[in-house]
Amino acid sequence: MYAFQCGMRRLALASVLFTIPACATALPDSPDPASQPASLRERLADTTQLQVAAPASGGQITVERQVADGWEPSLIELGIDNGELLVSAAADGVTVEGIQVAFAPFALPDGVFTGHEARLTSVRLDLAHPTTVPAVWTSDDELTIHADLELALRWQLQLDGGAPTSLGSPRLPRVPVTITLTGDGSHVAADVTARAPGEVWAWAGLVRLSEFQLDATAALR
Repeated sequence: MYAFQCGMRRLALASVLFTIPACATALPDSPDPASQPASLRERLADTTQLQVAAPASGGQITVERQVADGWEPSLIELGIDNGELLVSAAADGVTVEGIQVAFAPFALPDGVFTGHEARLTSVRLDLAHPTTVPAVWTSDDELTIHADLELALRWQLQLDGGAPTSLGSPRLPRVPVTITLTGDGSHVAADVTARAPGEVWAWAGLVRLSEFQLDATAALR
């Protein structure tokens, strides 16, 4: 009788164990190598967004103020807060879909606005419209773009720490820009250089900006 009871208990326990659903942690599917772009050329078949590396990027601009015997220049170093580059490639060339760079506020030289401390804030550079240009492919993982791009500048003027006033959005003369992209299907890096020689903007015959330069690096977000 005891052996019969023990056997029934074992049978009942086995029945319970077989009816409990198995709990296992599902492992994420491994990326299918065949679905990943194999080169930079394949990666750029879709719009690729690169983030500007602010600490490694910067620029310069010359600020000139009117004085009795002409213009007095001051070279201003431009810090970058953030930015991005949007680019894609097709058989007929490479499209620069967007460029946006936000600069740190910077002070104008003493005397530009007599008796006032002046600085430019909310300074931002934007590509005016997407532009498709020929590209020089060194290999499937490296290309260089040379283009004269239309860029729009936005900024505000702040006097004595007061409320900033918008200065509008002047269109710059076409700016020569060189973009070099390197990488592969999973990593993309870009070096961007822009040079705008000559006058960029002038105000009331009192102040003008010229000789704009930008050197930026960017990579995938």
